[in-house]
Amino acid sequence: MDLVREARRHAGLTQAELASRAGTSRTRLSAYEHAHTEPGLDVLVRITGAAGLELAVQPAGTRRLRDQVALIAATLSAGDDRYALRLVAEMVDWHRRSIVDHAAFDTDPGSVGDPRWDALIGGVTEMLAHECGGAVPAWASAPARVLDRWWFVTSMRSLRASVFVETPPPLAARGVYLSASSLRSV
Repeated sequence: MDLVREARRHAGLTQAELASRAGTSRTRLSAYEHAHTEPGLDVLVRITGAAGLELAVQPAGTRRLRDQVALIAATLSAGDDRYALRLVAEMVDWHRRSIVDHAAFDTDPGSVGDPRWDALIGGVTEMLAHECGGAVPAWASAPARVLDRWWFVTSMRSLRASVFVETPPPLAARGVYLSASSLRSV
């Protein structure tokens, strides 16, 4: 198993040294490294701990969401709001197709550096929580995720009346106005 081998190499230990620290035999550790035997979670925790590492288990998609938010931030910095909106729509699509578990949204993905977009991401997270019957994460409702002034994502004034009506309630509650159809990935 690559994880066991990488933990050992990270610590700069021989198989015998790591096995001794982890309370197992060198032959068993070798069997794990060569995928002849699969260690249980408790054994993995012991081995990684003996190598000076911490094994963390996260809901499926947690890292993917953080990376997506970082990509949205970079896209916004480059001035490409349209692509940033497409990236938000991808997040919605991942959730709806169960590519990422709703529990992945429990961890605050961080700020994109623009309060409007942070409010949009918070609203989308609440919208998805309602869709799956899950709890809304505390970070999504934080005051920093609610705007003082309304923000119509579209710059076309002629569409604002219809967008006002078509905006999902969790977005409107944060002062973000965007039709639900804009959150569909193409």
